Amino acid sequence: MLLSGGIVSAQNINDALRYSVEDLDGTARYRAMSGAFGALGGDLSAITVNPAGSAIFSSSEFSISLGNDAYKKNVTFKSQTTNNEKSDFNVNQVGVALVIPTNSEQWKKITFGFNYQRSVNFNNANFTYFGQNNIGLDNYYHYFATQGNARNTPFNLGVFEQGLAYDVSDIEGQKKIGDFYINLKNANARATYLGLMTELIVPKSNDFYETDYELNSNGSSRFQKYENERFGKINKYNMNFAAQFNDNISLGANINIHNLNTNSLFSLREDKFNEASLIKYANHQMTVNTEGYGFSFQLGAIAKLNKNIRIGTSYHSPTWYSLVDMRREVLFSDIFINATNRVEGRDVELLNKYGDEIWFERKYKFRTPGSWTASAAYIFGKNGLISFDYIYKGYGKTYFRTENLKSENTVIQNELGDTSAIRLGGEYRIKALSLRAGIRHEQSPYKTGIKYIGDLTGYSLGLGYALGGVRFDLSYDVAKQDNYHRIYESVLTTPAKMTSTRSNILLTMSIKLF
Repeated sequence: MLLSGGIVSAQNINDALRYSVEDLDGTARYRAMSGAFGALGGDLSAITVNPAGSAIFSSSEFSISLGNDAYKKNVTFKSQTTNNEKSDFNVNQVGVALVIPTNSEQWKKITFGFNYQRSVNFNNANFTYFGQNNIGLDNYYHYFATQGNARNTPFNLGVFEQGLAYDVSDIEGQKKIGDFYINLKNANARATYLGLMTELIVPKSNDFYETDYELNSNGSSRFQKYENERFGKINKYNMNFAAQFNDNISLGANINIHNLNTNSLFSLREDKFNEASLIKYANHQMTVNTEGYGFSFQLGAIAKLNKNIRIGTSYHSPTWYSLVDMRREVLFSDIFINATNRVEGRDVELLNKYGDEIWFERKYKFRTPGSWTASAAYIFGKNGLISFDYIYKGYGKTYFRTENLKSENTVIQNELGDTSAIRLGGEYRIKALSLRAGIRHEQSPYKTGIKYIGDLTGYSLGLGYALGGVRFDLSYDVAKQDNYHRIYESVLTTPAKMTSTRSNILLTMSIKLF
């Protein structure tokens, strides 16, 4: 069953940033120099920075890159630290550049290129953390009950009278609960109904007009475990055209297709309540599957000022995404029932009248920020080079285009700002052997308050060896960043601090074709 709506299902600033921040991915040569290729070109991943870079190729070339990503996340929540580690092997990049000489005296050659590159990897975005907390899921659902249809206007118990009569212990009861849930058009009402059916919250009396709801935990401390499991990636496909004008100018353009596919599970589990609590166990789970496509374009130029100095500039347009979210939630609880003097389950599976799981669909569109890159490089003859890129990106221009999500744009403009990133890389050649290194730094997109995505600093090393028309490149890079995570957008907002380290080992094989 496909419907719109659902609690904790609204797209927000977190979704916009998740799909706007790209990883440093590409060939091993590109990564070994920390991506500082805007004035260099001559590498298939370089066209993702400056599309004019394919005109630097002297001959047609094919490359493929295989690598292993490893992530470490140390998460501190309520003074307790949890260590998370994971690794992922993948095909990072595949591309080809076809160089075609011309008979023109001014336009020396043209180049057609295609490059596949993973721009974001979600497979290593998983983490878990633990902690003791005095507020939890009962506080969360109590918040929506007191908010009601309008701020600080609690729901009358009578709104839920029919739905509260259904039995959670059998399949027919679950079907009726699901149908009643669907017919509650207000998201706050749906959340309140879940809290009441699982008895995380209870009315002070059974009066039809009762608006006072109590916590069944009696304010008890409880042990919380939060799990975030996310799988998938964003793939970027560059269709490139470039040309060399005279001997000193290269111009290029890309049309980019972005393919996004992620599957996520978020779970908050609570147990080990104090004796005063009637709640003995609670678990809220949300499954979110997102897929869709985006479009962007790039323009760039590289100029050789003399035999040693090159400069470059490029523009990357916003990416215009059209996405579909599929979301499902369930809420489980074990409650001590005074009338029976035992603990009983109050699980709500949210099934429809056919016994199928209830999913909510939302289609939405948004636009990532564009960026500008200015680059310079110094070439030491055939002995080596040093290259520098500066990247400007205005995250405050991230924009939801779907009408009922445009209110989130005000939050984005208030919290996100302009960022700068720098990349510095170098290469030294000893005959067929090349030694490489690089460093990069990226500013946080947050301009105020807690920086949920912090500054990033990365380092890289690598080497390459040419065997005639075949070259093998190997790179190792590592990036460190401090981020913050909050469980929900309201009530359970105490941030957990994440110290993240991402490392990568990558091997690229490049073959000159003709």
